[in-house]
Amino acid sequence: MKNILVLINPSAGAERIARLALKVAQQSGSNLLLCNTFELPMAKTLVFAGNDDTQWQQEPVLSVEALTDKLSYERQYRSNRAEHMPQINCLTKTDFNDDKVKKVVVDNQVTMIVTGIRDLLDLKTSDLMQMVNKANCPVFVIPDNTSFSSLDSSAYLTDLRYCDIEVIKFLKAFNSKIFVTHVSASGIPDMEDGYAQSLLSDAVAARLGYNKLFLRNVKGNNRKKDLETITKTASIKFFTIVNQKHNVLERFLSDTTETKRAYHHLPLLIVPYLNWHQA
Repeated sequence: MKNILVLINPSAGAERIARLALKVAQQSGSNLLLCNTFELPMAKTLVFAGNDDTQWQQEPVLSVEALTDKLSYERQYRSNRAEHMPQINCLTKTDFNDDKVKKVVVDNQVTMIVTGIRDLLDLKTSDLMQMVNKANCPVFVIPDNTSFSSLDSSAYLTDLRYCDIEVIKFLKAFNSKIFVTHVSASGIPDMEDGYAQSLLSDAVAARLGYNKLFLRNVKGNNRKKDLETITKTASIKFFTIVNQKHNVLERFLSDTTETKRAYHHLPLLIVPYLNWHQA
């Protein structure tokens, strides 16, 4: 990887996302580029006693420059010296929007975007999906109340018949265990374990020479329960899904807040479907 673009907004979780992005950069051998994603300073309403008029007071917004300096300090004095030491820089763009994300990615040699969201299930209706759909690189989405020390285990959710080699090549940068989790596409029968293992070994593993590939074959009527079991028993740290392919992402997010699954509390790496390859 080259540069990870961290999208910063004025929320209370901005520093948390930046610190977690630093861990991602250390593990993947990348550099960090912090970028503001808002256009105007936020303001709060003040109503003074005895005065019915509503007045506005401009409230200071998060300084991406200050956060860059703070993160650089933490990297220098709190990191394990054996770890990769990312360069940390910032973009002070006051006109950032979804339509410009592709140009920002290309101009700055960005290989992955990191950003936060309140709840992973909010992706179904969030404006964030507009940016995900326009970015031409993977987007790593971190929900609130989620933390990690190392991304040492990922579940790549796919139909093995259509497994993307480039996705696994990308995941190799983390040097983590990759659980290729087969779930048949809609309307296609389940795959027998023996055939699934042969397909993974012959069509994928043999081409990559990576010894941390493992199969998990999800089938039957209790797929979501089985996926939860895999999440817990394999200590999965994040899921990987190719966007706009066989409705995998839509099926992953098909639950409601009341029936939220264990895997909805984990970060999600969303990879573009078409016209993308590892830089």
